[in-house]
Amino acid sequence: MNPQGGRSRFALVILVLACLGLSAAAGVPISAFEEAFRAIPVSDPHRFVAAVELGLTQTDFPATEVLQLTGRVSATMYTAQEKEALLLPVIAAMEDGLPVDGLVTKGLEGLARGIPVPQIEQSLRQRRVLLIETRDLLYALGIFSVAPGSPQSVPTAIPTPRFNLLVTHVSDTIADYLEGGGSPFEGQALYQEVRFRLTSLEGATLKAEDVDLVLKRIEPSDLTRVALAAVT
Repeated sequence: MNPQGGRSRFALVILVLACLGLSAAAGVPISAFEEAFRAIPVSDPHRFVAAVELGLTQTDFPATEVLQLTGRVSATMYTAQEKEALLLPVIAAMEDGLPVDGLVTKGLEGLARGIPVPQIEQSLRQRRVLLIETRDLLYALGIFSVAPGSPQSVPTAIPTPRFNLLVTHVSDTIADYLEGGGSPFEGQALYQEVRFRLTSLEGATLKAEDVDLVLKRIEPSDLTRVALAAVT
């Protein structure tokens, strides 16, 4: 092990912990992300920082968790290219305007469990596809997002943070089902899994009217198409 490399990773962890401590009161500064990306180092730091800046415009962006994931990725013994590859699905999701909470959680979980980086990367890439497909499905079903506080032009337009929660939990359910060995062709089973997840979160994480809106419009065949997009 390179002692200098070990000290650098230790210094980055200290930086991350310091930033996490400040974030609750003041928000995570973009400079903390710039430093974290340089420490890897990523090949195109401007792209990574720009993606984070875009994410920070969203009221529900998990800045603390994204910085935490970056710090933990940097502290691994993998090459800079492997570290960057792990973060790329999250960065691409930010660029797409997608909610990244589920991706970040999965990445942190994989690292904590010692899962090889290529395997985590594959999971995150698949989950990003599912986020895209789920968002587009909700659009196709007439369920849209509007900025918080904006006039609700149609009854099926809901504030972006609530819309993002729906996208996250529907796509995560499908991802968990597939990673557990489920077939994308089992649309009815997928629907039951999604229904169970959403109703379990109803009243706590999700609003009852949002759950009702999705479950009344979504069909098992819709979920099959979403799942197939992630495995083909």
